[in-house]
Formats: sequence, structure tokens, C-alpha cells
Amino acid sequence: MDSLTQFLLGASVSGAILGPRLGGRALLIGGLVGTLPDLDSFIPMGNAIDDMTHHRGPSHSVLVQTALAPVVAVAIRRLVPDTRACGWLLLLTVWLCLTTHAVLDSLTTYGTQILWPLEIGPPVAFSSVFIIDPVYSLLLLTGVLTIFFWRTNRVRAVRVNRTLLAASVVYLCLGATGHLVVKARAESDPAFQDRRLFIQPTPFNILLWQVIALDDNSCISGLTSPWTSCGFTGVSTHTRLPDPPDGLVPSPSVRRLEWFTGGFYSYENTGARLRIADLRIGYAPNFVFVFDYAQQNGSGFEEIDPVQVEAESPRPQQVKDLLAKAATSLNDCGT
Repeated sequence: MDSLTQFLLGASVSGAILGPRLGGRALLIGGLVGTLPDLDSFIPMGNAIDDMTHHRGPSHSVLVQTALAPVVAVAIRRLVPDTRACGWLLLLTVWLCLTTHAVLDSLTTYGTQILWPLEIGPPVAFSSVFIIDPVYSLLLLTGVLTIFFWRTNRVRAVRVNRTLLAASVVYLCLGATGHLVVKARAESDPAFQDRRLFIQPTPFNILLWQVIALDDNSCISGLTSPWTSCGFTGVSTHTRLPDPPDGLVPSPSVRRLEWFTGGFYSYENTGARLRIADLRIGYAPNFVFVFDYAQQNGSGFEEIDPVQVEAESPRPQQVKDLLAKAATSLNDCGT
């Protein structure tokens, strides 16, 4: 999820556990600890693809987080003397703030290496909630603000926060249910049968979902709502190139992107450049993560450091078009 939501999640968790003792200070402690894993995004890895695929790596591993939780807890005890009386509750809070960050990220599309360094396949991307979901964030924000402002009755404020934190978990469970319903629907639909499937909610909601289906040479996408009985709308088919064009062997970074996407990628030869696209994030032809990795040198192609390709249309316009498409699809589904 976005860093603001991760801050709110950490603050809400800490408020639920340490709030009765520390009040508003618990919010700041939890919020800061909850954002620690995302500091890896500030570490340059060498090129655009490596920056992408190494994000949500070691810092998002629950194994690494479990090992580091005592260290972080000791640091907090030294910086905030009042936490010394919290005993094991502080360690529990730190561990939960870190691990819930990783678990929440694994429920999005991007991909989280939640068990690094174990080699168990591509990063986890269950895709049951969009990376920015206003409903989920608002539930957390309301609980956090209740503790922050209702200082005259800390007990009730903490109770409200705990209730809203539980409600946020229920919301995530609804997203997981929607994912499973859409997956079952796609597996029985002739347009998507016998293909590899990737299921995900459309931006900012869990009402409308996208299905991406792959075979060796094509990519099919469609929209549906798990909360209605209607089928898929906006079904479209696009050509997919599963192998590098022109015989140029891609660099390890490019191969790593193949792994990172779980196979949901496509190559392209534009004539002047060779590129690879992550098919999971965005909508054809405007995918978010597209990288050029080779350029024409006159007699063929030569490798370059991967660079991210700017979208053909501005991002705000893409979002506007997508929301219009979503509204039409939801109307078609009778939602």
C-alpha cells in the first residue's frame, strides 16, 4: 500500500496495544515503525528495473522483520523512556507494525518478497486490494484521529480505534472474497479458460475487478464485479511476445523482471528500441512499468541500462479514462 496508509496501519496497531498507556505517543511510534520497511525505496540498485524488483525485498520479509524487531524495540526504549514500562507489549507492537506492513503489501498487485531469502517462487501478489484504497485508509485514519483528539476519554478512544482496525480487517477479507469469486468466474468463462490468470481490483475500490489471462502469444483482459451475477465486460485481446526479440540475450535485470511479474510480461520491438512490460499494472497499451533495455545501433540492437518508458498519455488522463470505463462496466453489471 501507499506509505501514508502504512503509517496509519502502524499507528492504529500501536494505538490498539500501547494506546491505553501512552495515548497519542503510541500513534507516532507505531506510524514511524510501520513505515520503516519502505525506506528500501530510497536505496539505488543500479537501474530502473533493479530499483523496481528489489523494492519490497529484504525489508519486507517477515523473517528479517522478526529478527530485527527486538533491535527496534530496544532503540525505542532508549529514545522514549516511558515505553520501558510497557515490557513485552512494546516488542509485540514493533513486530506487528513491521509484519502487518509486509502482509498488507502482499495483498496488492506489485509483489512482496515476504519470505526472503527463501526461494519459494516469485514475490507474493495476492491482489485483493488496490495499492491506494480510500475506504481502507479512511477506516484507519478515523481510528487514529479518535485517539489523537479524544484525549479526555482514552479508554473509549482506544476502543473505537480497535473497532475500526477490526473493520479494516473485515474490509480486506471482503477483498479476498472478491478475488476468489472473480477467479472462479474466470476459470469457468470460455474466454479465460485454460490460461494463466491474474486477478486484481481496479483502482481505488473492490467493486470492479480486472482479469488478465495469458497464453504464449496473447493477453486477454476483462472486467467484472464479484458482487453481481453478470459476466465480463470490456473483454479485449492483445498480442503478447513471450521471448526476447531479435536474438539479443537480455541482461540479468530483464530476466529478473520476468521472474518478478510471475510470468505476466511481454516483450516488444518498437523498431528503435527493445522493451519489456509488466502486464499486471495498468491497462493495455498504457502499462505502468515498461522498460527499454536495448536500442538500435545501425546494424542491430545493443544493450543499454534499462530505463522506464514514459506513458503515452498523462497519468491523470489515464486515471480519468479508467474511472469512466469502470463506471460504464459497473453500470453494465447493474451495480
